[in-house]
Amino acid sequence: MHNQGMSRPILASTLAMALLAAGTTAAADSRFGMAAKVGTTGLGLEGTVGLSERVNLRAGLYGFDYSKDFEEEGIDYDGDLKLRSAALLADWHPFGGNFRVSAGAYHNGNELKGKADGSLDIGDNTYDASLDATIDWRSFAPYVGIGYGNAIRGSRWSFAMDAGVMFTGSPDVRLRGQVSDPALEDAFNDDLKREEDSLKEELKDVKYWPVLSLGVSYRF
Repeated sequence: MHNQGMSRPILASTLAMALLAAGTTAAADSRFGMAAKVGTTGLGLEGTVGLSERVNLRAGLYGFDYSKDFEEEGIDYDGDLKLRSAALLADWHPFGGNFRVSAGAYHNGNELKGKADGSLDIGDNTYDASLDATIDWRSFAPYVGIGYGNAIRGSRWSFAMDAGVMFTGSPDVRLRGQVSDPALEDAFNDDLKREEDSLKEELKDVKYWPVLSLGVSYRF
């Protein structure tokens, strides 16, 4: 489950301090860049300010909703993927050009939900039941990556690209269901718990979220 109690204050305080530090530099340089992105985090909007000649601070908001059927443990789900995240990243341009190395963190609200009903194989038995599945990850996700583009230097319009990874940890899996025959409820709940544990074991190594994005930036 999301560790929001710890991650939100950490990310919020880091963002506040970084923006305060960046404000003086940005004011002196009088340059600010915005970028529109599309990629594995969804549609995004980013703002960039300069901290030094080769280091920029970048903050972004991303989101998208996507529906797609998926199958897990022999059960077909009607799935809805909700992409929601916010990033605070430092970009280092080691050669003073467009190439950059990035590090920072995301507040990760990505979540996959699925619904299934009818004749379902749960555990070793078949039930006439309905099932709701939720898969999500911890909310504080460190990030490292590389990219191309410098929103506050060079041409007014420029190309932007990122390739990296969020370290999300193993996903949390929750299954909730209801069986049509009340007499089978105890057996159903036992099988449902075993199904949930099996899913957690199957997905325990999915600890990383790839970040690939393309976009355009504009320097003010």
